[in-house]
Amino acid sequence: YGYLSELQSGEQFLETVEKERKTTTIVVHIYEDGIKGCDLLNSSLTCLAAEYCMVRFCKIKASNTGAGDRFSSDVLPTLLVYRGGELVSNF
Repeated sequence: YGYLSELQSGEQFLETVEKERKTTTIVVHIYEDGIKGCDLLNSSLTCLAAEYCMVRFCKIKASNTGAGDRFSSDVLPTLLVYRGGELVSNF
């Protein structure tokens, strides 16, 4: 780890969450380009990823999740935190 990785699809998102080691914390940012809060959070997560190498930091465009209708621009940015395949927190 040590970097913010881009997930390309809903399938890749599920695979990342389900196949990661059970002890690894995964932070997923759901975003869209051109939303100021999303741009700022991507910058912050890039810095955090470099500092917290034991945490997996990922981002995925809402339109690539396969559930884009759930993530309208008024609920973005969305931050999801997983451990052991389970959602432990969301913001």
